[in-house]
Amino acid sequence: MHLSIGSGSAYANDRLETAAAMADSGRVQYMGFDCLAERTMALAQIRRLRDPSTGQDERISALVPILRRFLASGGRVVGNFGAANPDAAAAEFAANLRALGLGGTRIGIIRGDDVQAAVTEADVALPELGTTTRAVADRIVSANAYIGADPIVDCLQQDAQIVLGGRIADPSLFVGPICHELGWSLDDWDRVGTATLAGHLLECGVHSTGGNFEDPPYRVVPDPHNLSFPLAEIDDDELIVTKLDGTGGAVDLRTTRTQLYYEIHDPARYLTPDVTADFSDVRIEQAGPDRVRLSGARGSARPDTLKVLVGVDLGYKAVAEISYGGPGCVDRARRAEEIVRRRLEPIRAQIDELRIELHGVDTLFGDRIAGGEPAEVRLRLAARALDPDVAKAAAYEVEYLYFGPAGGGGVVTSVVPAVVVTPALLPRSDVPLSVEVTTA
Repeated sequence: MHLSIGSGSAYANDRLETAAAMADSGRVQYMGFDCLAERTMALAQIRRLRDPSTGQDERISALVPILRRFLASGGRVVGNFGAANPDAAAAEFAANLRALGLGGTRIGIIRGDDVQAAVTEADVALPELGTTTRAVADRIVSANAYIGADPIVDCLQQDAQIVLGGRIADPSLFVGPICHELGWSLDDWDRVGTATLAGHLLECGVHSTGGNFEDPPYRVVPDPHNLSFPLAEIDDDELIVTKLDGTGGAVDLRTTRTQLYYEIHDPARYLTPDVTADFSDVRIEQAGPDRVRLSGARGSARPDTLKVLVGVDLGYKAVAEISYGGPGCVDRARRAEEIVRRRLEPIRAQIDELRIELHGVDTLFGDRIAGGEPAEVRLRLAARALDPDVAKAAAYEVEYLYFGPAGGGGVVTSVVPAVVVTPALLPRSDVPLSVEVTTA
């Protein structure tokens, strides 16, 4: 048995032309689309709260025409397009497929990652907020568990050509097709560890082809303006990662090592819904131009708990920015900060969180890395408050710095709902999943 599977997306706003190139390449049987991140999920929940018929990935209507030939030729697609609303995603896929003459396409829908009632009932800890779910129950707007490959395999076994769900974990989007197609058991932990390794190298898209690698002049790749998504060729004995011919970037020992340890908390115990993966002894070999061979991934039993993203309504977030340039720009921006803080004193008790920083000076590292005087800086205020009028008032003080010093303009302000997502853990047994395969 042999499988070729390619990346189609790494986040909600990824380039569709890169997915189109993969779909039209004739190189892959499957495409996996990762459409979510913590921030993306929060934004999807906000959309669903405003309009219960929405909350799915926003690119579906533009994506279906790109996938038309791929699907018509028997290709299969797996993605967490559902975000906060898998049923809305399925309906949108079906409508667009019918409009293109692809009625009859089988769509697998995965439900059950929405666990809001379960996390409230279990009163789970929210360590980042220093509280528990019951204590903030009236402010919880969502809770979505990271789910694994099991329901994907269920859908594929029912001949689904498109499989979609909500918060399917990033590597699981690829683990499901790999294990299904190669006949690997989902409790063969070393096999699932290998599938997770492949998924981890594909899930971040162009990261594996040089997009997260460059550090000029020390590390560069050719033609970084024309990167390909990666693809994997897998059978029982070999895992090869490569990219499309004629594209920029590189798939070599350096780019692969960079992605291998990206977002891995512990290489020997990488926890996913499918397996506790061990990448500590992975071997990487160059197998040809822009081709790497990987081996040595292992695995052990998957965790008994699932990570959950709990969305909590914390009111409103205000952001305001203004630029200062030329000699003395830092001093003028610091003076503006001082003035804004004084102006905010009458409402400071109503502001739950306040941050004022200078881009180019202390945004990322504070005072830990000293730098010279920049030619320009941007003063940024971010404030969070339960009362929208308080949030607006905080932004107003930057927008109208009538009290000086005069800035270089470019003022940008916004006030938006502050739905934050924070992690929790829930027993796997409290997350019952179901699948349904429908026809477009």
